[in-house]
Formats: sequence, structure tokens, C-alpha cells
Amino acid sequence: MKFVKKLSYLGVCLLLIGCAQSLSVSNKNTFAQNKSGVIGVFRQPVGFCSGGYQQQIILGGEKIIVKPTWTSAQDNLFSAYIEPGQAEFVSYHYACGMTSTTLTPNFSKGIVIPENGFCKITMSFLKGDSLFSKNDSLLQAHFIKEGVAIPFNDIPYCETY
Repeated sequence: MKFVKKLSYLGVCLLLIGCAQSLSVSNKNTFAQNKSGVIGVFRQPVGFCSGGYQQQIILGGEKIIVKPTWTSAQDNLFSAYIEPGQAEFVSYHYACGMTSTTLTPNFSKGIVIPENGFCKITMSFLKGDSLFSKNDSLLQAHFIKEGVAIPFNDIPYCETY
């Protein structure tokens, strides 16, 4: 019985870890020439209840984890491979206790993913902030903190629409 409990616990841990992973931004191969995508910082509202659950957005048809499980940080680095072209922001999903919420914009807004390579952006749900913005100091701090393999200035800002 103890073995089954330990095996179950290990399985749950692996599931949570697997779900919370994004791209390995410290690996230069992540940013290979033939890959396109986005890297950025997601800002959740201050005092926002997430209960340790991950938060996700759908951008350009991709479900992207913008706040990993078990973190209480307001600002989190996110990254994802996305096909080149317009990447529409479709929804933002978060949970608080037993309540799960999905926010969908009542407007068409998104970013433009370059044909070759990545672009960077800050995405914010803070009151008074724009949904998408260019925030050099915040992005640079997270590039350093997360050990992003590509120099900050080598990744252009995403165009927005």
C-alpha cells in the first residue's frame, strides 16, 4: 500500500511539473533560425487570487502558461512557439479556490509573430496598463533572472494590432 501511495504521489508531481513547463529559454537551440515564437513577461493584477494554480492565455491558437503552478510572483516570464503572422489574443484563464474564470476580450487584439525568430512583449492585466506594451526594464530583468540564451537586444519587440 505504501508503494502505491508513493507511486501515486510521484505521478501527480510529474503531471504538475509537466503541465507547468514552457520552452527552455536558457538553451540557445530554443531560438533556432527555423523557429518562430514569443517571449515575454505576463503581469497579473496585484492581490489577484490564483490559489497556486497556473494561469494560461490562448494566443495565436496556442495555449501558453503565463504563470506557473505554485508561484506567487506577480510578473512571470513566458515563452512559446507560435506560427508566423498575426497571433490573436483569445482568452485568459485563471482559477481561485473552486472557481475557474476565463476572460475573453470583446475586441480583436494581438501581436505579429516574425517569419523567422522570436519577438518579445510585456502583457499586463494591471489596472491602467495596456494589454501589450514594451517595458525594457521589466523584460531585461526577467531575461537576466531566467538566463535567456539570446541577448535582449537580439530579439525585436512584437508588433501589435
